[in-house]
Amino acid sequence: MAYSLEGTVFRVSSPIKSHCCLAVVNLQVVVMASSRVVPLSDDILLMIFKLAREEDQVTFNNYLQRENALIGRHWDDWGEEYDCDYERWQFELADLLSSGNIDDSPPRSTLLKAMGVCKHWHSLLYQTPSMWTVLEISFREGATALEHARTFLQRSGSCLVHITLLWDDPTWIVPVHKDEIASGGGLPPPSREEIMDGVYLGLVIQELYAHVHRWREFTLRTTSITHTYQALSLMSRSSIHPANRLEKLHLQFIHNPRHATHHVNEPSLFPGSTPPIRDLLLFGISWAWPSSSMLSSNLVDLRIHYGGLMNEDGANPRTGPEAKMLWQFLGALVNLRTLALEVDFESFDDADTIELPRLHSLTIKSGSMTSWAVEFLDHAQMPDLRILTLCVTTEDSDSVEGILDGVLIELTGSEDSENPLELDELHLFNFADPDSELLHRLYTQMPTLKTLTLGPGANAKFNLSLAMGLLPTSNGPGLPDLPLPGLQTLVVFDIPKQLVRRIVLERQSLAGPLEELYCRYRGGHEDEGVPDDWQHQVEKYYRIGHLKSARYTDVVAKQWSYSI
Repeated sequence: MAYSLEGTVFRVSSPIKSHCCLAVVNLQVVVMASSRVVPLSDDILLMIFKLAREEDQVTFNNYLQRENALIGRHWDDWGEEYDCDYERWQFELADLLSSGNIDDSPPRSTLLKAMGVCKHWHSLLYQTPSMWTVLEISFREGATALEHARTFLQRSGSCLVHITLLWDDPTWIVPVHKDEIASGGGLPPPSREEIMDGVYLGLVIQELYAHVHRWREFTLRTTSITHTYQALSLMSRSSIHPANRLEKLHLQFIHNPRHATHHVNEPSLFPGSTPPIRDLLLFGISWAWPSSSMLSSNLVDLRIHYGGLMNEDGANPRTGPEAKMLWQFLGALVNLRTLALEVDFESFDDADTIELPRLHSLTIKSGSMTSWAVEFLDHAQMPDLRILTLCVTTEDSDSVEGILDGVLIELTGSEDSENPLELDELHLFNFADPDSELLHRLYTQMPTLKTLTLGPGANAKFNLSLAMGLLPTSNGPGLPDLPLPGLQTLVVFDIPKQLVRRIVLERQSLAGPLEELYCRYRGGHEDEGVPDDWQHQVEKYYRIGHLKSARYTDVVAKQWSYSI
């Protein structure tokens, strides 16, 4: 018997008689009747079932993301784009969805289909709990979602499970004006469909929560504020089983300027448990929902997206001092490696110094950066920090005083800090023109920096001064000062081609060629006639084409196509 894996097709051939064999085309199980092949061994069958299950995950995710593609939004786009009246949103959404069909049923599990092929396959899959550990359920399954959950929980036995629940229908998004958020004004009643899907979500979570001691990963994505609070409340109930195996928790309330606040004396998630969470994402959900025991030394990766200013509960102190709580939580994360704070609030209010001794990558994205980020950078000791990403939200792009020309100069200068930051990567988005002298000082005292990104922004002029600061400057007799002398990789958006040429040629004579250059020119008549006599001075030169998105996550990860 011979086996060969050619692309995504698994073929088996043999001259001996049999009843059927399994082929995986695009990793989907199909049955081929034959009288001239032998049955596959159980080991080979399980290997193919595993491949089919992995392909199921890809197909399922593509299916669930289709409606987001139709409305032109990524799941982690900020909710400010939905700041409009509800009637206008309904009209726009209907227009966007009219060109596509989002009412198709979700793809059925290949494992469930394979169980109906023959008794042997049914028995083999039923007796292999490890095949049933990845559970993905969409709101489009309706009333069958509960049976789907029960089937996987039963057949997975005592194995740890990876759960994804996506209750993210775009028609449940209810954008409102910002001044109506705190009062709750302008909110229409939920539709009958939204109410019923909330019932199904509650039943599914109750069924799953009875097995919370087997959760390894749990992801919930919602677009309804009602569903979000319902799910959080159900997971805040006491349980006879502690969530002591949970390592990844992603809670995502998306596409909405309203966020899920937490009130004082309200139960926290997983009460009585100390889950060893290593990866925590709170998107549109207050950091007060997890208990302090969840934000412990186990945590390695943390991302928080929350609009504190926009979701203040008026003069009622029911939500408590959220900024102070966040500061206290962060102070306990001694093993944190990556931290992304996409938050807006006033300040940390006389914050004490906290230590993040193992923090390697820090991202700050905010529309109120000068209100709190300066305090954060000034009071957080991060000796191992190597990657810093700063992203100003579009609406507040002119308010960044004190970030580049104040705190960063102090943190990177040996004269101002006992342990200056030694960054390897710096990624800047939406920064207005800084003071040229202070920028030059900042650049010259960062000799370890290897990668600089000047990302796309709302104003094409924002990157001009930041890019000009890379040019060598003369300080009288002797060699000119070279900003960022260790720079190896440069990623720049929306600056003139002539300036890119000057940066490459003028720096090359002092520091040698750049190793990598990724650029998207501003375009226009000013680029006409600029000679192409400099690209060969860069070891690897790339023209950026179509961006997957302008989000910092995609830009830093170089998610784009290339132009010739």
